[in-house]
Amino acid sequence: MQINKNYKIGFLVLFAFTVLYYGLLFLKGRDPFSKYNVYRVSYPVNKNLSVSAPVKFKGHEVGKIAKIEISSDLGHTTLLTIEVNKKFPLTDKSRVMLTNMGMVEGNALELEWHKEGRLLTKQDLIIGECHPSFSEVDLNMLTTRATAVMSNLTSAIDRVNAILNNVEKASHSLHTAIQHIHKSVSTISNDIMAVSMPLADPIKGIPSLLPDIRSILGSIKAFPFKEFSYKTTHVLYTMETLLQSIAKNHGTLGRFINDPTLYNNLNSSADNLNALLLNIRNKPSRYVHFSLLNFGRKQ
Repeated sequence: MQINKNYKIGFLVLFAFTVLYYGLLFLKGRDPFSKYNVYRVSYPVNKNLSVSAPVKFKGHEVGKIAKIEISSDLGHTTLLTIEVNKKFPLTDKSRVMLTNMGMVEGNALELEWHKEGRLLTKQDLIIGECHPSFSEVDLNMLTTRATAVMSNLTSAIDRVNAILNNVEKASHSLHTAIQHIHKSVSTISNDIMAVSMPLADPIKGIPSLLPDIRSILGSIKAFPFKEFSYKTTHVLYTMETLLQSIAKNHGTLGRFINDPTLYNNLNSSADNLNALLLNIRNKPSRYVHFSLLNFGRKQ
């Protein structure tokens, strides 16, 4: 199937215009295939906004700040160029609010998006607004954090003061202890001197005792330890022999200690003697008889 020459020319012209259009957009620095819509927002001053700061909708990031500049045509106001996802096209009912996202993220833009109304383009200028509680929140946050910092600083100062007081008390106690030790050492030194001086006296001290000590040592040296040891050993040997002989029932002493017959006889004699004495005490007339009439007669 052959295509008409006019159609070919029409397609070629359309393709050329398309390439020319997107080429011009590219040369102007615009991405023709971008998924973002570009809008302009005006603020009287720049309140800590920076390029690439997020543009959020209900907490979700839907865009960013692409450019920040001063507009001399609008009374030297701050002109922001923002990119917003094409899923959220802005209308004249929508609002752009400056809000604080905390110390980590800093300030950002929050959208109040409405579908109703006329769609905005890049040529339209959106008058930016501040969140009603932006300044109050920022001030309250700074006040709260400053209060917390001051509280922590006060607590740290109190701890440092307590530590310094403890160090001062410890230093005072250490000084007192050192003084006490110094006094004790001085007392001990004086006592040692008081004891050592009399001992060093040549008349009444240790030097005067040296002759007596030498005499005692000489007497000890002259003592016949060898002979005394020999005699002591002999006595111990004799005692051991005697004890062994007694234990083996040898000799009179051995039989006296070990023979039960002698023990029994002694017990029997003691019992008989006791009975005799008891009988004499109870009946003395049986053993002794006195008579004045018969005195001198032979019976």
